[in-house]
Amino acid sequence: MTVLAEKKFAVEIIYNGVTKPLQVESEERVAEVLRKAIALFGITQNAHLLSLFRQDGSVVPDEQTVERAGLKPGEILLLRPNAVRGGEGLLHLAEGVIAKTFGTLRKCGRGQCECAVFWTGPADAAVVDGVEHPIHKRSPFGYEVDDGWLTNFWKQLAASSRSVRVQIHTHPGRAFHSATDDEWPIVSQAGFISIVIPNYATGEPSLDGAWVGRLRKDGEWERLPSFSDAVLLT
Repeated sequence: MTVLAEKKFAVEIIYNGVTKPLQVESEERVAEVLRKAIALFGITQNAHLLSLFRQDGSVVPDEQTVERAGLKPGEILLLRPNAVRGGEGLLHLAEGVIAKTFGTLRKCGRGQCECAVFWTGPADAAVVDGVEHPIHKRSPFGYEVDDGWLTNFWKQLAASSRSVRVQIHTHPGRAFHSATDDEWPIVSQAGFISIVIPNYATGEPSLDGAWVGRLRKDGEWERLPSFSDAVLLT
């Protein structure tokens, strides 16, 4: 008996803890599927840094067709950055998040290296109640998140219906958003918040002296006047 491959079918795309279905065709290239997935989630910045990954962490080659890549109906794909380096309105910050953030950054960086954490919350609410410390390489002037950790983290977000709301990292001296920070965020959707803490977070556990920015719809970062313009302490 001859089994005919389905010409059109749906796959599931996961981005930042949210899962959406996407119709694909067996003869279209994965690059086109990637383009449609990016549009599906309204990603406005650094789309060239994103790829589609299988759940085992392997990338789906852009140049192959859907059929050649072996994609199947209902398959779950992760739309995520190839690397991480370094919504609108106020986020409600749970008690203890800032203290845990500073404790983690200090313990990891030891006053000598940059470190990063991600603030997470329910995917359907503007709440931050979790601090995730990624496995990452670190140096006095930068960090890079481990690729395997990022794949597992992306799956965990979807399984728990949570999203990354804010990325935070440290600088050795003053706080600012570098070109690398602009180019390699973990989330590239309008409204995403990035915070940079000066002096390897060795100062007072407060975000009053931090650089705080929000990603605009045009893909540019807008510096906010203060931390309170992005997050509401509860």
